[in-house]
Amino acid sequence: MITSYKKAKEDVLNCYNEFLQVANQVHGIKDDRSLQSLATQAEKIKEDKFCLMIAGEAKSGKSTFINAYLGVEILPMDVRQCTSSVVEIRYGKEFILHATFADGREQECRGNESIKKFLVANAALDDEYRDIPVTTINNEIIVKYKAKKIPEEIIRDLIKGVERENIHKLPQDEYEKRIRMYIKTKQPSWMNVVVKIDIQYPFEDKEMRGVRIIDSPGVNAAGKVGDITATYIESADAIMFLRPITGVAIEAESFKEFLESKSVDRNKNAMFLILTRAAAESAETIDRAYEEFVKIFGAQKTDSRHGIAKEQIIPVDSKAEMYYNLFLNLSTEEIKGQMKILNAEKKAEPFLMAAWFVAAGEKDAFLRELKRYSNFEVIDQSLNRFGRKAQFLALSEFLGRILRMYAKIAANLREQIGNYKLKAKNPRKLAEKVDETSAALRDIENKMNETVDNIAVKYARSGNNGIIAKTAEEVMNAYLNEIKNIKGESDSSLDELEKISYRQVDKFIEFENKLQKKVVAECNEALVALSDRNSIEFITLEPDFSEDIVGEIKTSMREEATETESYTTGLTFKETHYRPVFSQHKFYHLVKDSILERMDEIKQQAIRDLRSFVQLAAVAYTKELRRNAEVKREELTRIKKEKRSADEIAEILKKLNELLGMINPKENFAKELKGGIDGNV
Repeated sequence: MITSYKKAKEDVLNCYNEFLQVANQVHGIKDDRSLQSLATQAEKIKEDKFCLMIAGEAKSGKSTFINAYLGVEILPMDVRQCTSSVVEIRYGKEFILHATFADGREQECRGNESIKKFLVANAALDDEYRDIPVTTINNEIIVKYKAKKIPEEIIRDLIKGVERENIHKLPQDEYEKRIRMYIKTKQPSWMNVVVKIDIQYPFEDKEMRGVRIIDSPGVNAAGKVGDITATYIESADAIMFLRPITGVAIEAESFKEFLESKSVDRNKNAMFLILTRAAAESAETIDRAYEEFVKIFGAQKTDSRHGIAKEQIIPVDSKAEMYYNLFLNLSTEEIKGQMKILNAEKKAEPFLMAAWFVAAGEKDAFLRELKRYSNFEVIDQSLNRFGRKAQFLALSEFLGRILRMYAKIAANLREQIGNYKLKAKNPRKLAEKVDETSAALRDIENKMNETVDNIAVKYARSGNNGIIAKTAEEVMNAYLNEIKNIKGESDSSLDELEKISYRQVDKFIEFENKLQKKVVAECNEALVALSDRNSIEFITLEPDFSEDIVGEIKTSMREEATETESYTTGLTFKETHYRPVFSQHKFYHLVKDSILERMDEIKQQAIRDLRSFVQLAAVAYTKELRRNAEVKREELTRIKKEKRSADEIAEILKKLNELLGMINPKENFAKELKGGIDGNV
């Protein structure tokens, strides 16, 4: 099993370069479309980007963790950050910050001092508002309403929605007062709220150049995220949710609700719970807290997306990693000097002094102790195991294509060797072989047309009799069975409906891909060895079912989701009146009906797409067969017309055999490498 993506990537690209050494010596291979596709895929592998999303509650140490992970201090750690924007950090040739404000203005800063000054001015939390959920207020009120009058009911709904975010347990009236004061004070300057920060940094470590870090605007105490954060979550390769290992109630619902939120639920990639500030605790405390977290959250089952594997819960200490990065390139004497300064200024954490004591002043031992405290090596191992699956699968697929090309080249070489031997022995028989091969190819082409037609009928038959329509109906019925037990009486009902619906879209995509691959597999089997097995593109369904669509459905249905309620006025002369009131039950069912209608459209679109795909496959395979046949005819005709001496033919045969001999060890290496990578995924 291969566990290092960096090493696997290097080995795969080396394997590709060795393949090119063979391919470049093969006559006529340069125009092969499979070779061109391999070149394109190789470039994608070289330039691959890994997107890591960092989320967490207030005071979870996100900035320190990000700086420690990147190996350089980019985000200021000496201020209480509370930006309402997404912060994206990636490689660039210069240290540059590009900010976008709520009114669309943009600002650029260059260099360490200028960037730090901007972040302190625009992302730091005012002391008077540190007890209220500023990020939520900015995103849900200030940025959304801008200069418009904010309806009182919206403010009341917000206050009710953030009750659980009163982390300092202020009296309710005081908590509400501060929220209202913040809105009143900040709304006039809504345009100065930063909504997006993009930071480029010239990392010396080449491994970091392929990593993109997304620092989310924060997760509230109920585990909820804003719309912008949700969009990034769905595109992330891995998500890390940070929270202190102690000092916060383990049974708090934030991570659980974050884990089960619809945006995270739809993301099939790696999810990690990172327990920060571990070095400040004893080994016994860490073990006890870790086991408790594992007990609550590490209960992943094969039939459920809820919970995460035990190996995805990782206790770390970002400060220990920061110290490791600081001391790594210093001499022993320089480290001693730094330790004296930290000790004199009373800034040396107990774990740092303990590591220095255990190491007895020896640099390598000191660095090993810091690494042990930080535990960041486990993060790298876990990212390779869980977060790099998509990249490992891409490497495996790439090697599979190289192996198929090796097989194709070897078959062509053996055929050329046989033909040249035949020409040297009996030129007349070679001419006969040209005619025989042409006739055989025409026969195979006719059989292929007939086979593809049969496949098209079997899969794309009209009505509900074809495999495509039957399978689509089965997928839809499974969805209907899953949502029929949702009662629709609360807000959580809508969340559950959306989660299941998003999963259903994935199932339609999976169903379409699966049938496409079955069609291609049957066509490939019929095509024998003459066709390029990568000639068909897999076109996945991109359904019109996004967060925006769901939002539009909700907005339109909320207006209709009213019922009439009676109420009485007066004491002596009572009078009955009627007024419209919002009905959660009616709202849910209106939204549900609209989503069901959308799901049916997706199902019908999937059926149309697949039927079209089958027809296109028939055309593409017939065209590909003709191309292969023409290549073989041209090769045979060329050999027949060549006027070469026996010595020249002998030299050609020698080179062809040498080239054929080169393939076997290179092919075996590619197979072993693919087996190791497949063992990781």
